[in-house]
Amino acid sequence: MARTGNFIGLVIYLALATPVAGEMRVWTDTSGKQQVEAEFVTLQDGKVWFHGADGRVVGAPMETLSEADQAYIRDEIQRRAEKRGSTRNPPDRVPYGPGRTVATLGNRAINESSGIASSRRLPGAFWTHNDSGGDARLYLFDGQGRDLGSCRLDGVEAFDWEDIASFERGGKSYLLVGDCGNNGLAATIHILHLVEEPHLDLQTGAPIDSVPVTQTIFFSFEDDHRDCEALAVDTEADCIYLATKEPEKGTLVYELPWSKIEPKKAASVHRIATLDIPPATAMDISPDGRRMIILTYGNAYEYQRGDGESWREALARPAREIVLPERIQGESICFGTDGKALYLTSEKLPTPLIEVGS
Repeated sequence: MARTGNFIGLVIYLALATPVAGEMRVWTDTSGKQQVEAEFVTLQDGKVWFHGADGRVVGAPMETLSEADQAYIRDEIQRRAEKRGSTRNPPDRVPYGPGRTVATLGNRAINESSGIASSRRLPGAFWTHNDSGGDARLYLFDGQGRDLGSCRLDGVEAFDWEDIASFERGGKSYLLVGDCGNNGLAATIHILHLVEEPHLDLQTGAPIDSVPVTQTIFFSFEDDHRDCEALAVDTEADCIYLATKEPEKGTLVYELPWSKIEPKKAASVHRIATLDIPPATAMDISPDGRRMIILTYGNAYEYQRGDGESWREALARPAREIVLPERIQGESICFGTDGKALYLTSEKLPTPLIEVGS
């Protein structure tokens, strides 16, 4: 939840927080009497945004800072732009239209679709999985809802599968499945399963049997037990992003760099934002890496980043709310491979495939 106010309010708020890891700096107000140590995030619409220890982004008007600090911010913005070869232009907004049900899934074994991902190998096809208590199985279907087969993940049990992401990395197509649901807040360690996207020969109708797990990723949240039902992968940043389902605290977003993942060790994921939106049930990042969509039981919320921006910077700004059709237990969303449409399913039979396109 982003907060705004004057410099004194900023001092009071950040004084209550413990230091955070990052590039810290002492900031001074125009009188020279008030100082605070904080991490600079970005400048947006005349407001300077700082990062607090609890992951919240706090804002103060630019004119409340000393002239030296204002000059520092202008120089820092210029330095970042030059370093990244960027003018920080925001991407164009996709003109989403009303959502509509385009198909009903033919495979009735998909009775609790909790995640959806666009296939990177088969244009117009999608992967999904059931929620808790089912087989560790992925299901493939096309845009008309036709069943294209399924596959089981070798040696894996499905405890509480909540979301799936598709992406390309190192010249290969992958699927990442999140076994990270935690409604009772009892689990401290969560699991992600990485598999190469299975290949299906549509001409011969060769069935998909099972697939080996390329990598099992263990992780924990750095600050508390969390219920997580949403994940996405950004290949440009080479990071996994996770959004939590917080009924009374907003949605918390965490970042897990691939470089921090070690075999058989639980990585600690770092919070980068606290969003003032309803609890997250799914998320995805557009194929061009410029838009992040976060789903709730109601509407979805889209965040856009400009050239060279990090997701932490982009998430500091208010979201664009995307109006969605009413669903029964809607917990899945993904971008189409062209990035111009969103696709959703529902956890109730008959399972609909909903398109929100331009």
